[in-house]
Amino acid sequence: MKKYITLFLLLNLFGSSAFAQEGFSLEQALSTAYSQNPKMIEARKEISASKGRWIQAEALPDPRLELNVGGLRKDENGSHNPEADVVALKQPLDPFGTRFLKARIAHDGVNIAKDQLTIAWAEVSVQVKETYARILAEEKGLEVARGNLETTRQFLSQVETRFQSGNSAKSDLIRARIEVAKAEDDLLVTEKNLKVSQGQLSLLLGRNVEDAIALSDSLEYEPLHEEYTSLTEQALGDRADLRIEKTRLSSAKKGFWSAVFKAVFPQMSIGIERSTQSFNNDISLLLEASYPLWGFNFGKVKEAKAEKEKQSIHLDAFKRQIGLEVYQAFLEAELSDKRVVLQKKSLDEANELLRQITVRYEEGEIAFLAYLENIKTIKETRLGYFNALKNYKERVAILDQVVQRVKVPEGENLS
Repeated sequence: MKKYITLFLLLNLFGSSAFAQEGFSLEQALSTAYSQNPKMIEARKEISASKGRWIQAEALPDPRLELNVGGLRKDENGSHNPEADVVALKQPLDPFGTRFLKARIAHDGVNIAKDQLTIAWAEVSVQVKETYARILAEEKGLEVARGNLETTRQFLSQVETRFQSGNSAKSDLIRARIEVAKAEDDLLVTEKNLKVSQGQLSLLLGRNVEDAIALSDSLEYEPLHEEYTSLTEQALGDRADLRIEKTRLSSAKKGFWSAVFKAVFPQMSIGIERSTQSFNNDISLLLEASYPLWGFNFGKVKEAKAEKEKQSIHLDAFKRQIGLEVYQAFLEAELSDKRVVLQKKSLDEANELLRQITVRYEEGEIAFLAYLENIKTIKETRLGYFNALKNYKERVAILDQVVQRVKVPEGENLS
């Protein structure tokens, strides 16, 4: 009989994963988020827009057509000259070298947009991983809450029976009812939190909040095998936001040389003109030049030089900031890893505690309230383990985001 009671409590308190509903794996969730998350869709549209700006930057300036209509004045005979007009077609030209530099700056914009897609995916993927782990932990918490409610209800029934027979004090009955109310409240709160987390995951996957998503994976512990030095080197080599800052510095340098070229070379226009004034058809070749005589574009040159130096300083500071971010994320993940190990030991001890207090309560060696206190400790230990495991998964995901070890779903590409 004792064995059956112990088995019943284990099943109710700790829940059973044998009936897990088949659903989304983490990889499936990430793949869906990659293609359907609004932030990812916006980032891909921005790449398309930047390619359009690149195409436009490579094009020549728009030509200009001029038409001067004359012959409105009457001659001595009172007639008009119908052929007194001038037609001119002009093609403006950028100063030497500046159109090439403008096109390369626009191409840098395409590379920045691609790296922004990488950053967006790093942010979305860590949100999916965190939410996925939180849902798994809350599902386990829901199992524990249901088991705890069932257990407290059964013991409330036993206390009522003992109270009616005069073998239990009324205070024990009141305390048992309070414990049942607490267990019901815990269950309601856990159910609400789980639904909220499921709604958050639905939004991340580009779905409606009300769409139910079942998960197929489970919370599993994998020890942290990382070194801070290698992580820092990887971050400095792979982080997309660092590449963006380097690209911006390259664009600033191109902008500086473009300003210099505009100070040295004039802006030209070439064209052709046809004139029919005085009944004479004449065709002329037009050549125009605009030179920044007043100021020689020195203001633009100075501004472009300052922007280049500012970006260089920002890049150096950003590299040091990356080192701090990796260091902090690594320490957080390392601490969470150690906490999981400690909580696992406590969980093993809680399982043994459950077995011992069940036997002692059946034999009348401990009071009901003492038994409930031990059950509460066991439940908190169980939840503490799952929460520690959830926090560990979140910290590892954040570490991946800081290093930007972005794993693109199979069949997709970041371009």
